[in-house]
Amino acid sequence: MHTVGLPRTCLGFTNVLCFILAFISFVICAWCAINTEFFEEVNYTVTKSQSVRTIAKFMNLKVWITPITTILMPVGVVAMLTSCCGLLGAGCKVKCAIKSYIFLVSVLSLVGFWLFIISGLYNIYTNNEKTARYMQGSIRLYYGKEDDFFTYIWNYTMVNHECCGAVSYRDFSKSTWRENNPDKLFPVQCCTLANTSSLEPVSKKCNTDEEDEHSHKEIGCMHALRKSIKTNKGKIIFYLILLAVFYLVLMLFSYCIIKGEPLLGAMATGFANVLNPKPREETQVIQSRTSLENMIFVEEPPKKVMRVVSTANPFQTYTFAPNSYSVK
Repeated sequence: MHTVGLPRTCLGFTNVLCFILAFISFVICAWCAINTEFFEEVNYTVTKSQSVRTIAKFMNLKVWITPITTILMPVGVVAMLTSCCGLLGAGCKVKCAIKSYIFLVSVLSLVGFWLFIISGLYNIYTNNEKTARYMQGSIRLYYGKEDDFFTYIWNYTMVNHECCGAVSYRDFSKSTWRENNPDKLFPVQCCTLANTSSLEPVSKKCNTDEEDEHSHKEIGCMHALRKSIKTNKGKIIFYLILLAVFYLVLMLFSYCIIKGEPLLGAMATGFANVLNPKPREETQVIQSRTSLENMIFVEEPPKKVMRVVSTANPFQTYTFAPNSYSVK
C-alpha cells in the first residue's frame, strides 16, 4: 500500500479488461454492419445460443434513419481510446495520457448518468409530464416501423412489464401503426399472453374487441415502470453507489500516478493541503545599487525542500529543507 505500484497495477488491469470488451463490441458491430446473416450463422453454429440471434436482431435496428451500429461503433472507438490512455498512463507514467483518461472517463460517466439516470429513471420515477409526452410522441411517430429501435423497446417493455402505451392503449389511436392496422385497437403485446416468445394471446379477440378483458390496455407503461423502480429502489441505489465508488477509485489511482506518490501518501498530502493550507511565501526582491541597475537579486538563496512521509502514520508528514549553499 506504500508504493505507487498498486494504483498502476489496478488501473492497468482494469483498462486491459475494458479495452478487450470494447474491442469485442466494436468487432460485433462492424461484423453485423457488413453481414448480419453471416454473423448469426457462424456464431449460432458454434455456440448454439439464442442470445446470438438476439444480438443480431438488435444490431439490425435503426434509430430514426440511422443504423444502430453507426452509433455503437464510435462509442466503442471512444471506449478503446480511453482504455489506451489509461494503459499509457499506468504503464508508462505518461501524465498527458492519464489526464486525458481522467477527462474521457468523467465525460462518459456524466453522459451516461444524464441519459440513463436523470432522463430515464428519475423522470419516470417523478412522473415527469414532458417524459410522458415524449413517450407518447415516440409511439405516434415511430411505433410499427420495420426494424425500428423505438418499436423494439416498446415491444420489450409492454411484454415484460404487462402494460400498454405510455399512458393507456389510446396512445396508439393516432399512430402510424393504427393507420396500417385499422381493425386493431392496440398491438398484441398489450394482451395477456399464453406464450411470450411466440406472442400467442390468451384471447384472440383481445386487441379487436374493446370489451375483452384479457389485456393490459388501461395500464400505462409509465405507471408500470414507476412501480418497478419503486419495487427495486434498493437495488438501484446499491448499484449507483457501487458505480460511484468505482469511479472514485479510478480517479484516486489516476491522481496517485500523476503525483508519483503512494496511495496513502497522496491521500495524506491532499487532506493536509485541504485542512492546513500553507500561506504563500512572499519573496523580497531588492534592487542592486551597483552600476548593473537592471539586475535584481533574491534576498535568500533557493532552498531544496524534501517532504518525508511517515511509514507508521501516512497522514503525518515532515518537511526538511537543507541549505544547499552551506560549506561543510
